[in-house]
Amino acid sequence: MKDLKELTVDDIKDLSLVVFDVDGVIVPRGTKILAEKNRVTYDLKYPPQRFIDLAKKLLDHVNVAISSGRSMLTIKNMFGALVGMESANHSFILQGENGGRINIIADEVSVGHKAAFIHDLYNIKEKLMKITDPNLSGLEPKETILTIHCKERVPEIESVMKDYPYYCLWNGEAYDIGAADVNKGTGLVKIGEYLTAHKKINADSFKAIAIGDRQNDIDLLKVADISVSADPDVLKDADFGVFDANFTDPDKLPGVLLAQRLVELFEK
Repeated sequence: MKDLKELTVDDIKDLSLVVFDVDGVIVPRGTKILAEKNRVTYDLKYPPQRFIDLAKKLLDHVNVAISSGRSMLTIKNMFGALVGMESANHSFILQGENGGRINIIADEVSVGHKAAFIHDLYNIKEKLMKITDPNLSGLEPKETILTIHCKERVPEIESVMKDYPYYCLWNGEAYDIGAADVNKGTGLVKIGEYLTAHKKINADSFKAIAIGDRQNDIDLLKVADISVSADPDVLKDADFGVFDANFTDPDKLPGVLLAQRLVELFEK
């Protein structure tokens, strides 16, 4: 794995798209959530202004996408300063719920969820809501995946999911549950199909770079032409790694450092 600083102009030649994960990449990890009866509250971290400014510069050169496990409503709120932006025929794109929701300008792109899966999510949610483990913090509202925040792993959740053919990923602070055939990687493919159909990009020359830091980013990094690990200690199989990130400094978050490096290379 090369250091991000070794990324060159030749590496990003003809780049079509840059994809940023959110938590642990553009904002620090850690979501405080509290579920009480019919009310759920959680603290929402926003991207630093430095990232917003860099993303606007990137749009002069390439399409920019956010790929998150969070709901579409949440990421539209977080990235409101960029939503709907286009520059030099490049668009700002939102991919939420681990590839389960995609929004490009005003277009909602279908990802092909099966009706049986959506119904199963309801049944799974009902079962999980009956678990009384003290490590449970709450269920984050989403449409096409379930995210259960926990202080530690909860074996009963994993036991329930053994009866279903869906993924159940533990990321250190929550479980993500979703359809195995819909993920951030398939979401990237869908975005590529849309851009080649609507932005006059040749399908054979479509090229993407993506950055992620956790298990739900593995498919994204596998599909991307250039992969960047925001946490080389966790995701070790990537082309480049960010080795000098600082989560206490908004200007040195992994996604900010990637955006900064790309702007430097584009403006050479």
